[in-house]
Amino acid sequence: MARVAADERRRLLVQAAIRVMAREGVAQATTRAIVAEADMSLGTFHYCFRSKEELLEQVITTITSHTLAPALEIISGEGTFEEKLRGGLAYYWQHVLDNPDEHRVTYELTQYATRNPALAEFARTQYRTYLEAQTEIIERLATTAGITWKVDDAVLARYLTAILDGLTLLYLNEGDAETAGAAVDLAATQLLGLVEQQG
Repeated sequence: MARVAADERRRLLVQAAIRVMAREGVAQATTRAIVAEADMSLGTFHYCFRSKEELLEQVITTITSHTLAPALEIISGEGTFEEKLRGGLAYYWQHVLDNPDEHRVTYELTQYATRNPALAEFARTQYRTYLEAQTEIIERLATTAGITWKVDDAVLARYLTAILDGLTLLYLNEGDAETAGAAVDLAATQLLGLVEQQG
């Protein structure tokens, strides 16, 4: 392939890894399969990533960014606090509906890592990434809407992560989009009740 910058090669390898995992499963996403998907050499992979674990961390960061960046844009835009909150959650949920295989990869990665001693730290890193993303969202909501939460940000981030993680997994296995979407809306209503004050 034509010569490209190292950062771009890393991005292409991450995207290739996501495609392979979504299509064939995490266990089948060998470094050889990933570089073949990206039309690169095995040497390029080892030049771009120190280990497969580093690649997997980038996969999780990339998948998380697919929903985080647009949600932050919604939260930072025009509208009332409630509109921003519901809009951010609605965007996340629509992404689940539109990209179920991508979200399925995240759960498969967790299970794969917990059964692989070489990836023992990966699952913890994965969920730290989720918590950091939720913390950024609730802090941005508070700042842009001029509100104060009744509970500590760290607690709220875990609550929101658990709700969205659980509803996503339930939907991926059950397939009831309408009821799961109503549950996401219920979560938004509950979050509205955790506001101390609104400026």
